[in-house]
Amino acid sequence: MKLPKIIPLLLIVLSAFSMNITNPSSVSAADEITIDILPEEVLLNIDNMKPGDWAPRSVVVQNNGILDFDYFVSVRPYGDSMKLYNELLLEISDSDEILYNGKLQDFNGLAARTLESSREETLEFTVRFPEHLGNDFQGLNANFYLLFTAEGESDDRDEQSIAGAVSSGENSPHDGSPLPSTATDIFNFLLSGLILLLAGTIIYFYNRKRAL
Repeated sequence: MKLPKIIPLLLIVLSAFSMNITNPSSVSAADEITIDILPEEVLLNIDNMKPGDWAPRSVVVQNNGILDFDYFVSVRPYGDSMKLYNELLLEISDSDEILYNGKLQDFNGLAARTLESSREETLEFTVRFPEHLGNDFQGLNANFYLLFTAEGESDDRDEQSIAGAVSSGENSPHDGSPLPSTATDIFNFLLSGLILLLAGTIIYFYNRKRAL
């Protein structure tokens, strides 16, 4: 086989390989314990929250592994200022009942919740700014992560987190680490793979037509 005819075949193989290694579903499908959270990275990012305001959010918890698991929900604050964080209220509920209702700082996690393989459930989170807080809470920030940890019967486990940020001032910068960027390079990889695949296909059929 002549070298020019080998090149397009190699391009096709390389493009297919690049799309396979960047496909998240092909990686996670093989994992026994896989927990995924929607939204993926940011639960809320609120500026200029005032006393009496509240922010409801829905979180979808998915079991995308091949085994059933128990999962736990906990909270972890970050940043230099804790004054506003210590006063914010948090309510968590499922489709049947309220699971927690109290201060964000007092939330010690939910009891283990069982989720079967290939199933999902929705939890409702509401963050409230207490009405009684005065002017000394203006211009403050509260930053935290909600951690979702899945554990199976063996030692296998998986953990995902989503960030929350509340500011009580219109132009107040958030403390500590910035909220995670939702940008990803995976689409660039997929586009490169598609371009390689298209180029290889065109070259292959062009050479085949010339050989006829």
